[in-house]
Amino acid sequence: MIIDFHAHVLPRCDHGCHSSAMSLEQLNLIKSAGTDAVVATPHFYPNEDSIAFFLAAREGALDAMREKLPLEALPAVYPAAEVLVCEGLHKMKDLESLAISGTNVILLEMPFRNWSEGLINTVLGVRERGLVPILAHINRYDLENVELLLDKGILAQVNAEAFGPFKNVKRYVELIREGKVVALGSDLHEAKRADYKRFLHMQKKLGALADAVFANTEKLLKNATPLYQGEREKTKQTQSV
Repeated sequence: MIIDFHAHVLPRCDHGCHSSAMSLEQLNLIKSAGTDAVVATPHFYPNEDSIAFFLAAREGALDAMREKLPLEALPAVYPAAEVLVCEGLHKMKDLESLAISGTNVILLEMPFRNWSEGLINTVLGVRERGLVPILAHINRYDLENVELLLDKGILAQVNAEAFGPFKNVKRYVELIREGKVVALGSDLHEAKRADYKRFLHMQKKLGALADAVFANTEKLLKNATPLYQGEREKTKQTQSV
């Protein structure tokens, strides 16, 4: 099962997707690449919005998709969030609601600066709440910072751009072999075909290692609820009445 763990495909939920029509274009692009499932990760900025506001906006986007998109003909979509880590995030009420739907797995985006002890402890505090934090696109950070958390058992996701031409991928391959990178993503914004060419190139470059990562991702999503599944269950219940 090929899983894109990081993509911005929810309409009008953040800057990655501007409409339901764009969402459909994105999901068709994902489907044409042979991807089976995508984790929808709109940005959540705890220093700007409340969790309640974000969830309401996300539900509006999901409603638009339910109404306008042929979801059962598209890759499975798992509602989630890309959560920016600010000190104290682990203390936020209802943080669990930002995990991938049906799971305790949460995608965390770190700031693009040196990580303070407070930030490190915040990520560890998220785990202490019973969540499974996954560090988003670790290829964009100083690996010395990243490995402070990986050495403490925090898991990671890598973007396809890390495996492009002229990139030094040796360390990412090592992290995959060590089981520390458990997810791969396109980080798709808008319907950019180049993003999916990179996603396919990454799979080709990694070969069997990509399959190993996808297998680990599938375990993370074992209890996840795709967007269309709830609608299918509602239909079954209505028909049985």
